[in-house]
Amino acid sequence: MSEFQVEYCLLIDDNVVDRFVHRRLIQHHKIAREIVEIDSGKEALEFLNDALEGKKPMPDLILLDLMMPEMDGFQFLKHYEMWVQRSKVRPYLFMVSSTEDDRDLKRARENRHIIRLLRKPLIPSLLREGIDQNSDLK
Repeated sequence: MSEFQVEYCLLIDDNVVDRFVHRRLIQHHKIAREIVEIDSGKEALEFLNDALEGKKPMPDLILLDLMMPEMDGFQFLKHYEMWVQRSKVRPYLFMVSSTEDDRDLKRARENRHIIRLLRKPLIPSLLREGIDQNSDLK
């Protein structure tokens, strides 16, 4: 058995500081062996499509920022829905945000692809727990 919880993590966040902090936490707590950082939802969708074609590694875990320019986390999820139908693969997906907006929290809870909305900065034990509790997805 691997010392890491998952092999590949796709970290989608436009904020370079948040990406740095989350990368370090994920590495330190051995949550993912490899981490791919992407700064936009559009680029993340391109990455996922390349993964379907075998050009990139298929992520086991996706950490999705809510507030991003050009395409926010919820807009990404609309496209992700179509990707999941084509791929038949379902990575663990967590939305990560500092939002306090009740509407955003409700939308995240109601989205079938989001395992849990995690607050920034990421608390690794909550991420590990969410993965463990949803291991039946794999």
